[in-house]
Amino acid sequence: MGALEFVPFLLFGLIVGVYADRWDRRMILLVADLVRFVMLASVPVAAFFNVLTLAQLYLVAFIAGTARVWFEVAHYSMIPALVSPARAVDANSSLEVTEGVSSLVGPALGGLLIKVFGAANALLADSLSFLLAAAAWLSLPARPSEPLAEVGWRAQLVAGLRLVRHHRVILENTLSGLVLNIVFAAVTTVYVFYAQHEVHFDAARTGLALGLAGLGPIGVATSAPALRRRFRLGQLLLAELFVVGPLLALLDVAPLVPAVPALLLVAVSFGLASGAAILGRIVFRSYIQAAVPPPLLGRVNATIRVVAWSGVPVGALLGGTLTQLIGVRWLIALASVTALLVFLTFALASETKRI
Repeated sequence: MGALEFVPFLLFGLIVGVYADRWDRRMILLVADLVRFVMLASVPVAAFFNVLTLAQLYLVAFIAGTARVWFEVAHYSMIPALVSPARAVDANSSLEVTEGVSSLVGPALGGLLIKVFGAANALLADSLSFLLAAAAWLSLPARPSEPLAEVGWRAQLVAGLRLVRHHRVILENTLSGLVLNIVFAAVTTVYVFYAQHEVHFDAARTGLALGLAGLGPIGVATSAPALRRRFRLGQLLLAELFVVGPLLALLDVAPLVPAVPALLLVAVSFGLASGAAILGRIVFRSYIQAAVPPPLLGRVNATIRVVAWSGVPVGALLGGTLTQLIGVRWLIALASVTALLVFLTFALASETKRI
């Protein structure tokens, strides 16, 4: 089911980018949320009539995942139409803060709903949240898209690929996003194994470490506007790359210290490393929104997401495989060194450091 939620990014991402530039993005967001409402609401309805099957859950995961592709490409491409370029970092920071809070609170709330109402009925609350979101999009004025310079969807798709390929800053950060997604996916995939076998956490401490780590992205995202006023975009993007490697290396230090410091080290490692990645995402997204012409934003955002997100399944596979072959601590060391090598490459030879 997890794969079926993710696969639509790779299957449809580039094509979605074309139509996100052709059509009214507000309507794309509205329809995407309505589709997710219907799909998720179908689960408790089917459960009520005792006809819920695994096949339906697979279908719901795939269709909801496809709607998410449409939503995310249109969503981030719409920001420049809602705020001025000077407010882009503030807007993207607010989006990441709300996403971080929901990621922190959501699992606990979901667990409570499952306990009280059952797993299928808990999805009813999730589906209603998309219905409310659709109503919010409906309240915005229509924003027809600008005519595209290229004729035909293939030419329009290639135009987005060409811009990413020839814009050096965007290409550099797209490729670094690919590598960092591989690194993060490799480590997070084996987190539970690491927590139980290396630092000997029980289930409660395993969850507590992740809960504390969830505060990191929220805090960093909140501080992003202040950091942007003080530092250049290139400095912030290089700072993200610089800290990720050493922060992940703390996971290899945690097994060497007593239980309480180990818990704090794991939380700090995941929390600040994730926070640094969030900061990089805010800064890079704001740069794209300022540097890319609005008629190309959907295609450029889609291209970046397809390339960067393709690192997630690769990293997950590598994480599990290398843990079996060389051990989880050597995997973490390799991930840390890889992130540090990306920083050194950027520090020595990137165009990013100049922006």
